[in-house]
Parts: sequence; structure tokens; C-alpha cells
Amino acid sequence: MKKLTTILLLLLAATPFVRTAQAQEHAWMKYIKPSGYFQAGYTVTNSFTDHNNIDNGSFYIKRARLSISGDLLQSDKFGRLEYKVQADLANSPKLVDYWLKYTIRDEIGIQFGQFKTPLSIENSEVVPLKLEMIEYSLLVQRMVRMSTSDVSGISATGRELGLQLYGKIGKMADGHHVVRYNVAVFNGNGINKMDDDHRKDFMARLMVYPFKDLYVSGYYMRSLGPHSEIAPEYNDYDYFIYDRYGGGVSYNGKHAWARAEYMAGHTFGWRNEGAYVTAGYKILPNLGVGARVDYFTTNSREKGYAQLYYSGAVNWSPFKWLRLQLNYTCQQQPGLNYPLHCINFLSSISL
Repeated sequence: MKKLTTILLLLLAATPFVRTAQAQEHAWMKYIKPSGYFQAGYTVTNSFTDHNNIDNGSFYIKRARLSISGDLLQSDKFGRLEYKVQADLANSPKLVDYWLKYTIRDEIGIQFGQFKTPLSIENSEVVPLKLEMIEYSLLVQRMVRMSTSDVSGISATGRELGLQLYGKIGKMADGHHVVRYNVAVFNGNGINKMDDDHRKDFMARLMVYPFKDLYVSGYYMRSLGPHSEIAPEYNDYDYFIYDRYGGGVSYNGKHAWARAEYMAGHTFGWRNEGAYVTAGYKILPNLGVGARVDYFTTNSREKGYAQLYYSGAVNWSPFKWLRLQLNYTCQQQPGLNYPLHCINFLSSISL
């Protein structure tokens, strides 16, 4: 891991020189395209009621990622072969992406390696530098293995190691395709891990575009998981059945955007359920405001497990390489009779 960190730091130092070379349009640059971004911020939480739940605030580093990508082949006759390697140096350094993608034609392609799973819209279609809020929705954080708060106990940045078929069908006059699909099989153990239980995750997603800026999506996952200390009362079974199913709609226009998703599933015998609605308006090309209502419950069959968040956001990009975000969130947490108020600031610098 030290060697990985050293290599990526050298890559970061060399990036300005590579950008200069790109400006000169060297042909070989299409094979090696370095990029990256750094996100750091400040967050504070206050209950205004219980002084034991007052957070004096903290600076933090959210992501520090460097990547190399490019085209190994691009031909009208033989298709396109792409690759990407991306590492995150924040907290504990790790590889998050390493994959090969071969698009034979629009209708069919194959991807192998470690990459974002096609479960939900937000997880795979909205990258951190484009995310309207600082944090992903509770649905993604808790049901798509995005974070340490995932109900399965697996934190994998929304990624897995596996194989995926994908394609897009029905090209229209304006260039967009009416249908996109993904069918994938993953190890299901988290990132950078071999399959230690010999059970695979199956995922499928269908996206339909009535218009270029509007699409609806449906998705499904079935997984067989090992035991966990989270729910020892179920350890009499040989394995757990994890499933996820849901859908959503997304609109991204010139001046406004909106997105809504719903997902449900079972983990350790619990029925999990989450949903969010988010929308915003671009006051200027580089300045926008937005809001989100976010809901999740660990067990929808019983009361007392639900989280409910109300959030507002301001996003400003004074320069192409700099993005500043300010979020306010009112959180209703299980077991608390009063709300928590969170103010979060994040700056993003892209290379």
C-alpha cells in the first residue's frame, strides 16, 4: 500500500505537465489520462435541546482520489476498449476502481473488474463531483453498501468486484437512446476482496428515456450472505438472503433538476425501506440551490427504526476546478425526541 501511495503522489505531481501535453494534442494522450479530485470540509451538529449532543465541529477530508484512464482501442469496426484505475488516499489508502470495459457496439458491451454497481440511480449515475448534496441519500448510504452505516455491515463505496453486461437500444434523432440496461454478477464481499463464501450477487437494471433529459429506472438485487454479529438471533440459518428492489425517476434540465427513488429489501430478516425526493434550480450556470427529503427505516414492520432528514443546499463553482457546497440538515433519528441540526461545508478541487 505504501508503494501505491508513492506512485499516486508522483502521478499527482506530474499532472500539470501531463495537462500541458494534452493541450498540445499528442496522439498518445488518449491512452493515458490522469485526473483526480480532493474534497475537504467542516461539519457541526447541534441539538439545541440536549447539551450532551452538541458537536463543536470538525474539519475532515472526505475524498482524495487520483485515477488513470484511457482508450486502448477505439474503432468503428471493432468497438471501444477502455480502462480505469482509481485510488482513494483519504483515511486508509485503497484502490476503488480497476476495470476494463469493452463496448462491442451500442447494444452490447462487457465490463470486468471493480466498479460502481448498477443498484439505484444515484449510486452509479451521480458522481461525487456532480452530487447536488454533500452526502448521498440514506437509501444509498444504507442499502447499496456505500458507507459504514450500511445495514449489511459491508462498506464498499457502492462498488463490487465482478462482471457486467450493458448496452443501449433505440437511438433517437437527438442522439439519446430510449433504453439502457445492466445485468451483472459480483462477489458481494466488498471492495478488494475475493469471494470467500462462494455465493454471488446478481443485479439487473433497466432505464427508459422518454426524453433526453428524463428517464425512469427499475432495479433488482439478490444476494446470499454470511452470518453477522448484527443479528445473532438468525445464526441458526446457513445463510441470509439479501434482496433489494426499487426504482426511480430523474430529470436534469438546463435550469432545473429533480430526482426521486424508492428501494426496499430484506437483511437479516428485517425489511428495510428507503426513499428520497430531491430537486433544485440553477440560478446561474455556476450557482444552484436545492432541497431533499430523505427517509429510511431499518425495519418497516415495527415502529421506532425510522430516520427522516430535511436538507437544503447551495452549490457554487467560482472556477471550473473549484466547487463549494453548503448544506443544512434537520435530522430525526431513532430514539431521539428532538431533532439534530447539522451544518456541513465541503470544498472540492479537481485536477
